[in-house]
Amino acid sequence: MPATRLLPAALLLVVALAACGRGTPDKAEAAKSGPVKLQVFGDTAELKSYRELIAGYEASHPGQRVELLPVGKQADHMAKLSTAFAAGNPPDLFILNFRRFGQFAAKDVLLPLGPAMAASGQFKEEDFYAPAVEAFRYRDQLMCLPQNVSSLVVYYNRALFKQYGVPEPQAGWSYFKDFIPAARLLTRDLDGDKRKDIYGVGLDPTLIRLAPFVWGMGGELVDDLQAPTTLTLDRGPALLGLNAVKLLISRYRVTPRLIEYQAENNDARFARGALAMLFQSRRYTATLRELEGQGKGLDWDVAPLPRLQQEVGVLHSDAYCMARASGQPQAAQQFVAYALSEQGQGILARSGRTVPSRKTVATSPVFLDPAQKPARAQVFLDAIPALRRTPNVAVWHEIESKADVLLEEWFYEPPLPGESELEGSDTVLVSRQIRDAARPLLAEDLAREQAARAAAPAPAATGEAH
Repeated sequence: MPATRLLPAALLLVVALAACGRGTPDKAEAAKSGPVKLQVFGDTAELKSYRELIAGYEASHPGQRVELLPVGKQADHMAKLSTAFAAGNPPDLFILNFRRFGQFAAKDVLLPLGPAMAASGQFKEEDFYAPAVEAFRYRDQLMCLPQNVSSLVVYYNRALFKQYGVPEPQAGWSYFKDFIPAARLLTRDLDGDKRKDIYGVGLDPTLIRLAPFVWGMGGELVDDLQAPTTLTLDRGPALLGLNAVKLLISRYRVTPRLIEYQAENNDARFARGALAMLFQSRRYTATLRELEGQGKGLDWDVAPLPRLQQEVGVLHSDAYCMARASGQPQAAQQFVAYALSEQGQGILARSGRTVPSRKTVATSPVFLDPAQKPARAQVFLDAIPALRRTPNVAVWHEIESKADVLLEEWFYEPPLPGESELEGSDTVLVSRQIRDAARPLLAEDLAREQAARAAAPAPAATGEAH
């Protein structure tokens, strides 16, 4: 055959190969490996939204399959992932919070999705909110791609506010002047048995929940966000932030006692109408919508965090991470590209599960749907400029685990006799205990990072030699 007649066929082959390079799954690869496996955690409502996402993907990509590996609890999700990696058979994809992905990134078991999908034209950073993107960088590489950019907000029961004549929260409301008085008015003993039937506020005493109070009073969690060597909760402004939270139980008694908290968590208490306000992230919206669909719904909405000395929020972001050992990287990346597209993000946004990380979806009626609760969904978007995050070092999850045990004990212990309301000695003690528990972990992490950077090849020289 003449060379001129071979040319079109050769060009077609080049185009086909280029398409594969852009992330189109290889049929032989897919047939050999089976469906892409995606592990996620969540309650019934959240898992339902992921099933809808997968159904949408499979409908628009004939022949492609994704198998959902659902896990009910965060702790079980992390344990299952760790076991799977240790055994050499991790899922292709999995959802991780930015506070937990570092432990896997440090072991070099994640494929850096950012560079891989940017090179194939499947991901552009500028299309997504910067706080969520930056939270998933590790050693200067974007490891996982964020699906959401949520924040901590106050869910509130509108019916209770109306019933007891309490003004609904407004933008810029003050923690001491507005929030605490509202919580006191909404805490009620309905039957005169000297036990509270309705509490004003629910707040889990964990490090991630307390972080915005520390920052809001001008304090810091760590000495250096990028390379922390110690926690700084034992310093003045941070102590004031911690004690501002403890006032809720030590002085005002507007939050459930330990025995009540252990018997029924704050989410469940709010859902049944026995809690007027709740500090939670966007993921709780999916649960409330499902209850409403079952005829058990509340009249509820969301409000921004009450202001202390500074306006600040705390990031809650999850991302798609990919195992380096995945046998079908192209198929997995194609699913992630769909999940982060306007169509894919729209599916999760409609479920209530996420604040979309893609700007065009977050600012569209898909998310800001006036016919869906919360009516004030704009609160989540208004919070983005003030969002801050915790370090994404490999040991942060372990630090939080140790800190949360100590913080729960501190929060529910009665204050020591004679101590100052805003600088209690028990708060100084717990902050130092947390600091001392974290220091060896941070030292180990810093040493590992320094060794990794020292072992990394030097960057190639650029420019002309002189």
